[in-house]
Amino acid sequence: MKLPTQLSPVPDTDGLYLWAPEGTGLWGYANCLWIISGSDAAVIDTPYDGPLTEAMIAAARPWLGERTVRTVVNTHANGDHSFGNHLFPEAEIIGTSAGQHHQQHEPTPQEMHALVNNTPAGLPLGRYLRDHFSVFDFTSAQLTLPTKTFAGRHTFTVGEKEVELYEVGPAHHVGDLVARIGDVVCTGDIFFHGDHPPHWAGPLQNVINACELVLSFDPRVIVPGHGRPTDRAGLEEYLIYLRTVQREVHRCYEAGLSAEKAMDEFIQEGDFYPHLGLPERLLISIAVEYSHLQDGSTLPPILDLCSKAAAWSYQ
Repeated sequence: MKLPTQLSPVPDTDGLYLWAPEGTGLWGYANCLWIISGSDAAVIDTPYDGPLTEAMIAAARPWLGERTVRTVVNTHANGDHSFGNHLFPEAEIIGTSAGQHHQQHEPTPQEMHALVNNTPAGLPLGRYLRDHFSVFDFTSAQLTLPTKTFAGRHTFTVGEKEVELYEVGPAHHVGDLVARIGDVVCTGDIFFHGDHPPHWAGPLQNVINACELVLSFDPRVIVPGHGRPTDRAGLEEYLIYLRTVQREVHRCYEAGLSAEKAMDEFIQEGDFYPHLGLPERLLISIAVEYSHLQDGSTLPPILDLCSKAAAWSYQ
């Protein structure tokens, strides 16, 4: 992965800059938005480990100058959006109350290091973790929870910029939020642009509702959690994908197919969104949606979901 060496100004804005690793078919490289206005600065989401976060900070220095980052926002609790929090020691860290609570049940950096290095390589999960996650230095990361939480809606300012946060979870994750700065919206992982998404919480209708909320803002620029920034047409195309997945998952469930058989139904002809990377992640979203169709009271454990996806990817 070739990391950005400088921030990219968001077109036709003043004070918004994007750190966006390019590429599809990858786990863990999230987009991060910098807001720099007056004497203040904020970051929406932080990278997966220390070296990534330090690379991002280095890329920001020409724009940041002598300013200190006073606010960090985590769009949700996944580590690839929050494990770099500790490198902003003077910042207030904002997240949803639900996200903060659930973050304490997510794998810590130390647990991720152990999973990647100690899961037997002879198992599909062990091989998959090494193939996709061994590039990250989890020993350099720290679990640093939000210091300010909210439910519903929260607004703060960065210099002359107003930032509006809207809670939209559970959707991709338990405590998702989206951030709106004028006509620019950061969606976190309710929107993946270029890869199949793994939606861990659901149901899919909640992800759909969250995307529809973003469209109601009439955004000019949409920054997905992963993948290239786009406009409303890009998110509308993603909504078609989500609704198609939802419809077909419900059809397979009603037909009595297992989640794995449903996955085969989706992929058997090789023509279900073949341009999207990481098709095995579709099985995660299918299995989570099945759990909601059954009773919705208990979601499958993360490692069970990952094991299913890994096994499918190597078949």
